[in-house]
Amino acid sequence: MPVALINPFVVPPDKEEEFLRAWNETTRVFSSAPGFIETHLHKNAGVGDGTFQYINIALWESADAWNATHGSYKPGEETIPGVEHHPGIFQEVIASKSIREVNWRIPL
Repeated sequence: MPVALINPFVVPPDKEEEFLRAWNETTRVFSSAPGFIETHLHKNAGVGDGTFQYINIALWESADAWNATHGSYKPGEETIPGVEHHPGIFQEVIASKSIREVNWRIPL
């Protein structure tokens, strides 16, 4: 069963460009790793809690696949002074889709 790596980041404004450069390099490395499925980096839109400026949601085939890759490669964004990261591996419990999408997929 696939797992989601959810990793919120605190990124000081003066470190944002460096963070994004490092993120792109990490994505390049991880995208060819065994077990990697996809990743999405989200930027805080300024509504609600502003604790985290970015959140990564990445899907992996298993926690073991993520651990194996992360153990052999240290993401650059994790080494930038002032940047905090709080990763966790999660399993899906409940899934929901828009009724519009569900209706669109139902054959008539």
